[in-house]
Amino acid sequence: MNAVAYKSQGIGGKGVTGHATKEEDEVLFMLPGRTLQTVLFFSDKGKVYSEKVYQIPDADRTGKGVSIYNVLNLDNGERITAAIAVPDFGKHDYCFLATLKGRVKRVDLEEFSAVRPSGMIAMSLDEGDELGWARLTTGKNDVMLVTELGKALRIPEKVVRSMGRTAGGVQGIRLGNEDRVASMEVVEEGGALLTVTEGGFGKQTPLEKYPVKGRGTGGISTMDQKAIGVTGKIASARVVQPSDDLTLISVNGIVLRLKVKDIREAGRATKGVRVMRLQAGDSVAAVARIASADLKKAGASINGEETADKDQPVLL
Repeated sequence: MNAVAYKSQGIGGKGVTGHATKEEDEVLFMLPGRTLQTVLFFSDKGKVYSEKVYQIPDADRTGKGVSIYNVLNLDNGERITAAIAVPDFGKHDYCFLATLKGRVKRVDLEEFSAVRPSGMIAMSLDEGDELGWARLTTGKNDVMLVTELGKALRIPEKVVRSMGRTAGGVQGIRLGNEDRVASMEVVEEGGALLTVTEGGFGKQTPLEKYPVKGRGTGGISTMDQKAIGVTGKIASARVVQPSDDLTLISVNGIVLRLKVKDIREAGRATKGVRVMRLQAGDSVAAVARIASADLKKAGASINGEETADKDQPVLL
């Protein structure tokens, strides 16, 4: 199994990384897939691009990789902010999208089954907004929206009707002044919401602590509002399971690998504990979840067990 990293300016190896909360930040997300599967890439401009996994260039773990512009036909200045590996367009129902300004949209996945090389519109955006997240859903999932200033909103995806590709979506979470979305995640049974701040503080809180609320509301606190001056804003929030691994990456390129079970569980309105020590001027840029369940679905080696298949598993 190979691993790669996509930064805002390029792509490397068999892995992809992506959403940046600031222009200068580099964001990391990882997803498992098989060589014959399709990866949908979503850009900050609201467009979607498509590529087979085997057509993404291989690279060593420490390799530089190639520019994303050599893989996808992106416009100048366009950045990839989300990516999902699709095993079968006929077996998945919807793609759920979210923007920095809290707008959300649900699209029938079949709409993206035949993306032209130049890409196509996945979501129309208001001026100044950016598409930041994309997740596969079944039509029966709950979705979590988490903001930089520590608000979290859990809504059923069914309250967002399925729309066509060019629709602009609806307001998912109401944002306060100077706030914007930091993460969008799909709720998993038995999971927890892991939050990591720019200052390296983190915690996990059971998902049952977040009641379902109405769409377009402001959500509830998911961190100590008075501690933001110490912890920094939320850099990323991920729905995780106890068996998952995490990779944290800082703006200056420092990478930390740790296990979810090693991060303390805490209540919603708490600041958490320090999980990553940073040098002066550095901050957490992104958190990648390496889910053991996803790796098993992809056929990756788990506890020494491997699958033999010409459709090889890779880490994206």
